[in-house]
Amino acid sequence: MKNALLVMPILPLLLVACGSDNEKAPAPEEKLTEYKAYGTEPGWTVEIQNDEIIHTSQDGNNDFNLAIQRMKATPTGWEIKGFSDKNNITVTITSDEECNDGMSDRKYADTVTVSVSGSGYHTGCGGEILSDPEAA
Repeated sequence: MKNALLVMPILPLLLVACGSDNEKAPAPEEKLTEYKAYGTEPGWTVEIQNDEIIHTSQDGNNDFNLAIQRMKATPTGWEIKGFSDKNNITVTITSDEECNDGMSDRKYADTVTVSVSGSGYHTGCGGEILSDPEAA
């Protein structure tokens, strides 16, 4: 009983210490704001700009702009999705794999896989240009 009486005066202090002032605010969500990727055979370009995915195809038959519906950082890069009742696209960026575009011999920081409605999967390069033999 003595021990219970000793704890009673401290109890309100313990409850105040657990209040909402000590709760951390949620961390802001990471976001990729600008990005460009390219692919060959068939040629395509994907740009991330202003919360939009811009897809351009070499033949011009599968060009569209879509609002970004989902974007998440992954352990190896990013996954970005856009869709509508007519088009859909998934862009997967792998940042730990350097990429050579095969035509210009440029080396890019990222390997990019794009899945586009009506076109299937395509692989290309994106991000920072690490080396450019044509610029030398």
